[in-house]
This record gives sequence, structure tokens and C-alpha cells, in this order.
Amino acid sequence: MKKFFVFVGILAAFAASNCAYAIEEINLDLSDEKDTVKEKAAEQQPSILFGEVKEKEIYSYSNYAESLSSVGASVDVVSRTDIEKQGNPTLSELLSQQSGLFVQNSMGSLGSPSSVRLRGTDRVRMTIDGIRADRPSMTSPGIEPEFILADDIERIEVIKGAIGNVGGTNASGGLIAMQTRRGKGPFSMELGSEMGNLGTFKERFAVMGGDEKKDYYLSLTWFKTDGGMRTTDLGRIHNDDYNNLSLVSNTGMRVLNNKADLRNIFRFSRARKDNGIGYHNAGDYSDYQAPDNYALNYDIMDVVSFEHNPNEKYNYNAKFGVYHNESDNYILPDGINYDPLYESISKIGSTRLNFMSQHNYKIFDWNTLSAGYNLESEFIDATSHDVSTSWMGGAQILDGKYSGNTIQNDVFINDSINIKDKLFIRGGARLINNSDFGTHVTPNASAALVLPTFNLKAAKTKFRGSWGQSVNNPTLYQRFATADFGWLKTVANPDLDAEKMTGWDAGVTQSFFDEKLSFDFGYFNNRYKDYLSYQYNDDFTIGQYQNIDSARIQGYEGKITFEPTTWIKAIVSYTYTDSEDLTTHNDLPGCPRNSVKSTIYWTPCDRFNMYATVESASGRSMSSTSMDPRTGTYVDVRVGANVKLFSYKGADVYLRGSIYNLLDQDISMYKTANNVSYYAPGINFRTGIFVKYNLPEKENL
Repeated sequence: MKKFFVFVGILAAFAASNCAYAIEEINLDLSDEKDTVKEKAAEQQPSILFGEVKEKEIYSYSNYAESLSSVGASVDVVSRTDIEKQGNPTLSELLSQQSGLFVQNSMGSLGSPSSVRLRGTDRVRMTIDGIRADRPSMTSPGIEPEFILADDIERIEVIKGAIGNVGGTNASGGLIAMQTRRGKGPFSMELGSEMGNLGTFKERFAVMGGDEKKDYYLSLTWFKTDGGMRTTDLGRIHNDDYNNLSLVSNTGMRVLNNKADLRNIFRFSRARKDNGIGYHNAGDYSDYQAPDNYALNYDIMDVVSFEHNPNEKYNYNAKFGVYHNESDNYILPDGINYDPLYESISKIGSTRLNFMSQHNYKIFDWNTLSAGYNLESEFIDATSHDVSTSWMGGAQILDGKYSGNTIQNDVFINDSINIKDKLFIRGGARLINNSDFGTHVTPNASAALVLPTFNLKAAKTKFRGSWGQSVNNPTLYQRFATADFGWLKTVANPDLDAEKMTGWDAGVTQSFFDEKLSFDFGYFNNRYKDYLSYQYNDDFTIGQYQNIDSARIQGYEGKITFEPTTWIKAIVSYTYTDSEDLTTHNDLPGCPRNSVKSTIYWTPCDRFNMYATVESASGRSMSSTSMDPRTGTYVDVRVGANVKLFSYKGADVYLRGSIYNLLDQDISMYKTANNVSYYAPGINFRTGIFVKYNLPEKENL
């Protein structure tokens, strides 16, 4: 490990010497207009890609590009530039850096099942290229970031709070909208090879390009690691491997005199995770290393989209998506189990068909009216095979099967009003009809008032507020799943009701020096009815998903963004979250009260950049019962660098390196009822070579 630190230091010194001339030319005057003029000129350049979203814009708020300054909700945006400067980290790492967003990994290491909580709740809607991408067979409404690699993501938009219902149901915490990378410009190619301790490596190949008529992007990525999970009882778990193979393509062509874009986006991933944990004692179910247990996950997603701008007053889009997932879990006999012949094999397949269309009418220059339709049809089919022996009172073979489906139709309308580029008002409603959960109306409204700060040049004050109602439908797993573990039975509950939420937030953003420095502070308040929760009977032998009467989540969030020049960017945020199950008066599970995060980018020249991220969170309870233990507070620090070594005939060669868990902390994301903590890996690193080849313009004609 010491050799690696020395190696990184040498790289930094080498890069610094190459950048010295650039640093000398940097003007630290925050009022310098050069960067502003450059940025405005870039924004005015016509895009060769249909519907490309600029860095200072957001798309998912209204399903068309608009300025971030006009949005009345609390929003975070992760750009492709941010992702590249961090060396294409995992999606979980990117999401955990955003304010108010917390990723809980159940086993600690990469590839383990994760839950994403936004403002305290895991009721978060995720879309990829506009199509819903959370699987119907999940144990609770939410998303799984562990199966998605960030190399193929163009940008991530996070809309916080109930206003996230602009994307549909199951968005009471908010909406996370991702876009797949597109090719542009002459033919280019990316090659990457990384390695690290804990048996980690990543191999990647991608080709891309595009012009006014067409564009294409195709990538293949293989990521593997031995894991690195530890427990308080067993120390290092050696069979915690994670293996992910992902294929992504995005092809588009312009039709109808370049006024329309026809596009197909395909995603496939196969991920295997060795579980590394089992039981050896039937009395207290304490943990041990189970060498043969593993899980397989297959994701297939295909999206066909059509966007058409007939004229300046009217445009529309239509998208059809198929998302299929198969999740297989294998618990195999290992000879040392409390039940040596115990075997459990479960296979859950789920499919969602999603169609959506939206029409946008620019009635006046200051008024845009949108109307649309959304269809979601879900299916689930599961089988299980369990074999047990004498400790249960005789040999038993249990075979199970369950299935279910649901269909939902939405119609929605939104109206956006711009009054003199100072007051932005947005309101709308969605009428939802679900075959199992009835009909609901979910309204939303937001407003932003942007004014010049009194007697302060190049400064603006923005007051914002949003309000909305959201409906979270139970997953098909919660309604139809049954499982028999001998000591614990999960019982299906087809009578679950949809969870309802009403929430609002308000805040103020103060910016200086043409938004090079900004402060944001806000308050949020969410109230839940028929909250979905997993409940046990008195002797903890039967579990079932049930509705509890009510719950609440409220808190404060603040963020400072400092970007004085193009070579440095710093973001620091703090979130306080107070959650309560109003039936038991206990905290809601998995929700830290305090969270502090910061991300810093330093790019003194084109040949070199460094970054550092810090995340700290207080303890979290594991369920809504007061008996369950809480995990401890942690501080997670990650640093890294990218160095351009040389260029040769259109190929740029970079060296990358990252150090994870720099403080070597015992980071626990999960704690069992018998006080066994699962820890993330200790200090570890990755380094590798990245090559980008660009075909010269004259050779591409």
C-alpha cells in the first residue's frame, strides 16, 4: 500500500510540472468575465444532436429542456464532465455524493443489494431515458444502483421531494432521471483497463460518433472484484465476489427534414454476487462463511423513442420501453450448516411494459402547456425449491410458485408560466387509474422568484417552493411473495393499499459573481398515510408487508457551491432528517439524522485533474421497532487523479488512480438483530490506463 501512495505522489508531481505554465496564467479575480463569456458562447453554439441538454439546463422536470434557474424544486445535476473527472465511479458512489440522498448497502461491499433513500424514504422513482427502471419484484418500492455502471451515463438529474411526481407514481422521495451517453462528432473509441487490490479489475471498450443525420454509441464493460466485506464475528469474507458484464447501445437518426429524432437504446447486464453469509446455529442464527451461496441478476432494457419539433410552437414525443429482470438466488448445501442438507433455490422474473407520450404547446412566449399519457403494465412470476432435514422435525421438500400482474393508465397536464424571466410558476396534475389500487389524483405546484440582489453587482436571490401529492403502489413482490425459512415465514398480503404522501418544501438560493458562488438552504416536510412497512408477529415467526396508519419525514438541507474558474469546483452539503413512525413513535429504518458531504474537483490544466469526496452520516436504525440496534456514525473519504501521459496520432493516453475509504474506517451499513455488523472494505485502491482515440476530421469525410 505504501508503494501505491508513493506512485500516486510521483504522478501528481509529474502532472504538476506539466501544468505549471497553465497555473501561472490563471486569473483569480472572481469578477473576471472571461469564463462567463466563454460559457455563454458555448451555450449559444447549435447542437448537432437532437434534444441535447446543456449543463445549465434540466430535462426531466418538464420533459423538455429548460433553465435550472427557473425550477422551483431542489435539484442536483451530475454532468458527464463530473463523472469523467472521477474516473467513472460506480452509480452508488455518484448518488451518495448528492445532498439529501443516502445509499445503504446491505452487506457493505460492491454488488450487494442496496437501497436508495432520498429525503429519508426509499420511495424513489428512477428512469433511464424517460422509462421507469425499478424492477416490480423488489421487496420494497425503490431502485437498485448496484447493477448499473456509470461509464455509460451522460447525466443524472435528481429532483427532490413530492414534486418528483412529475415523473409518475412511486416518487414521494423524488425522481432520479438518467440519460444514456450519445455519440457525437467524428468516430472515436475508448479503451480502459483498471486493476486494484481485493482482486478488482475493469475492462472496457466503446465506440461512438455522430453528425447532423445520425449518431451511435456502443460499449462493453466487464467489472469484477473479490468484494472485501467484513463482519464483527468473522472478519474478512473471502467469497464475496461481484462480477458484472454490461452491454449498452444508443443509436439515433434524424428524419422529417431533421425536425425529428428516432432512437433506440438497449441495455443488458449480467451480475453475479457471492453472498458469503449463512447460518450455523439454529438457536441464535449467528453468521458464518457460506462458500456456495450466490445470486444472479439479469437486466434487459430496450427503449424506442420518437421526438418531433414540427415548429416553434409545438413539439411532442413518444417512448416505448421494455424492462425485464430475472433474479435467481442459490443457497446450496455446504456440509457445515446447522442443517447440512438445507438447500434453497428461488427464481423471480419480472417484466414491465412502459409507453408514454407528451405534447407541448407554446401558447405564448411566456406560457407552455403540456399534456400526456403514460401506461405501465407489470408481470411477476416466481418459483422456489427448498429442502430441509431433521432439525425441523423430519425431512421436508417445499416447492412454491406465485405470480401476479397489474396495469396502470395515467393522464397528466402541466402548465409553465414565465413572467419577465423573474417569476416562474408551474402547476399540474396526474390522474392515475390502477387495476388493483383504484383511481387517484396527484397534483403538484412549484414557483421560483429570481431577483437581482439589492445593491450587489452580479448577484441574484432566488426564492423557491414546491408542493405535491404522491402515490406509492406496493410492489408485486410485497403483494404475492411467500417464503418459508423454517424459523420465519413470509406471508403474502394481496390486500395492501397504495401509500399516499403529501409534501412541500421551501428554500432560498443566494448567488454571487455570476453564480460562481452560491448558498442554498431549504426545509422539507412529508406526511404519509398507509405507509408500507414489514411487520412481524409477537414471536417473530411470521412476517408480512402491511400498511401502518401514518408516518412523517421532515428536515433541513443546505448546500454551498463554489466554482470561481473552470479549474476548481467545490460542493459542500448538509442534511438533517427527522423521521417517525407515528404508530410506534420510532425512527423509520435506514434514515440517518445527520449527513455531511463534499466533493472537490481541481483541474489546473487539460493534462491533469484531482478530486476528493467526503461523506459522513450518523447512525441508522434497521427497522421501525425499538429493539433493533443502530449502525454507527462513519466518515468515508475517496481521492483520485487523472493524468494525460501522452498523445499519439489522435490517441490520448491517461493514467487513473483512486483510493477508497482513505481513513480506513469501519463503515457499517447494516446490523443484524444479534448485533453483527457488516462492514464495507477497508482502505483499497484502483489504478489503470484509459485511452481515447479521435479520428481526425479530414479522415472522417
